[in-house]
Amino acid sequence: MFAFFKFMLPVLLLVLVLMGLWLSVLHFPWHWVTYIVMGLEIFTATIVFSMEYQAQHIGGASGWGSFGWLGFNVGLAMFLGLCRIAIWLYQRFEFQF
Repeated sequence: MFAFFKFMLPVLLLVLVLMGLWLSVLHFPWHWVTYIVMGLEIFTATIVFSMEYQAQHIGGASGWGSFGWLGFNVGLAMFLGLCRIAIWLYQRFEFQF
């Protein structure tokens, strides 16, 4: 049980810090974006933690939720980057979508 926490807690902390840094680099013009994204991160981390904790006693089942969660975070970071580029293009060139 403690081996699970020795691995997952540092990964969780690292992912949350990196997502917070990525949001500060993107610097969205609205503060609510940061709150929603970090709330979504904590919500999904809670779900993954409960799944992984319950699956640690089943052979071959634990660990896959963590990979899915990391993939979700990478996809979310790329989506946020694309949104920020679209917002910048709109503000810079006033594109009509």
